[in-house]
Amino acid sequence: MPNRVRSDSSTSSSNAQTSVAQPASERVDPKLLLAIVATGLMAFIGILTETMTNVLFPTLMEEFHIGTAMVQWLTTGYLLVVSIVTPLSSYLNHRFTLKTSFIAAVVLCIAGLLLASLAVNFPMLMIARILQGAGTGVALPLMFNIILEQSPRSRLGLLMGVGNMVCAIAPALGPTVGGVGVAAIGWRWMFAILIPFLVIAGIVGTMTIRQPRPTEHVHFHWAQLILLIAGFVAFVFALDRFGSAITALTANEHNAIGTLLLAIGLLVVSVAALVWFAVASKRFSDPLIHMGVLRSVPFRWHLLAYVMLEGVTIGFGYLIPNLSQLGFGATSTVAGLLILPGALLGAVLAPVGGALLDRFGPMRPILSTMALAIVGILLMLLLVRPSASVWMICVGYIAYMVGFSMAYPNTMTAGMSVIPASMQPDGNAMFSTFQQLAGAVGTTVMSICLGVAQAGRSITADKAAFAAATQRGGHVAFSVLLVVLLGAFLANIRAFAARRTA
Repeated sequence: MPNRVRSDSSTSSSNAQTSVAQPASERVDPKLLLAIVATGLMAFIGILTETMTNVLFPTLMEEFHIGTAMVQWLTTGYLLVVSIVTPLSSYLNHRFTLKTSFIAAVVLCIAGLLLASLAVNFPMLMIARILQGAGTGVALPLMFNIILEQSPRSRLGLLMGVGNMVCAIAPALGPTVGGVGVAAIGWRWMFAILIPFLVIAGIVGTMTIRQPRPTEHVHFHWAQLILLIAGFVAFVFALDRFGSAITALTANEHNAIGTLLLAIGLLVVSVAALVWFAVASKRFSDPLIHMGVLRSVPFRWHLLAYVMLEGVTIGFGYLIPNLSQLGFGATSTVAGLLILPGALLGAVLAPVGGALLDRFGPMRPILSTMALAIVGILLMLLLVRPSASVWMICVGYIAYMVGFSMAYPNTMTAGMSVIPASMQPDGNAMFSTFQQLAGAVGTTVMSICLGVAQAGRSITADKAAFAAATQRGGHVAFSVLLVVLLGAFLANIRAFAARRTA
């Protein structure tokens, strides 16, 4: 009997034809649930270390005698690797069994965590983060492929909500775990203690992951991968250099123009490489990602909204720990605890958002919860003042996370529901790829906001002036995040308008 994922009346007729009916009372297979838990736990740990590491920066800078510009690559470099590996998910999904990909991801993640716990210098730790990024880049889209391919249609919204909860809550919990953990057990044990959880996930996943279809012998295009790497790396480096140029101009440094020209050159290289990648994708019968998925107008707008939402949340993961410690003098433990209430509420409410989508369709749940997230950032802009308590950040962040945790997974579900089932691996790869790139961009932009404000000031020479400058930079950063979130809200509105006319 025909049926489809519940949506507003705007859902396209083509989507209705590609969906399969399921009884509303259909239950989820326990083995499928365990497979989702296993891959979800892997993805959760990978993303957790992403923002957990941000709180460790001061400790690592002191131990390895490096500066902020160098240490931030532990996060930015990790996100770049994830964003490069993730587009391979469509190829891996066709070429290898799900279990083979899962085992490879487990090995990479465990190797990365083990190496990080034993690191005696910065290059060794950087290699460890690269290994972790490669493992997470495989695990994250694998989780969504399992949900999309094997879940009952009547439970898709709920299970996508659970899956996206990993992406939404792990980066929010990272600073809390990092702040409390580094004070209690030290940074090396912070990585080592996660290894047993990956071992458990590996055992459970190996026993429960099933293969729903045969593998295919598809060709791998190395040229496309090289173009993708060049495009993403050049783009992030361009942003980083733009930030350095603005900082240099603010401080009247002589190298500002040269840095700006380098940033422009890197941006040109990035755009050229990504355009070439897109053109090449259209010429191959089996590209890394079928760009045809972008022909769907609603999909494009939902993708844009999803990417902007991710950038805002990862930006908060960098901004709140640094603003609270450098601007308000909070300890690393307090910096982490500021995020905890919002993260816990988000963890509880993310599946609720999926259930609301199953019942009411995507439009009302997404737009109403995004409005709440906007209110959260407005509260931060109004309440976070030099004379205010640092805990005012917590108040606004709770409101933001309650709205975000329900809007974020539903935005992806809404986007995936408007493309044919045959293109869902490519759609999933597209969402996962730009999700990670958005994280790298969000971290870099927040770093620029604080860095420009701090230019010409030293925390050792005049701590009060440095703190005041950091607070001003934080206010600018909140404004930037608000603008981006409003853009995401408008993108989702545009997507629903396109669904009505499709």
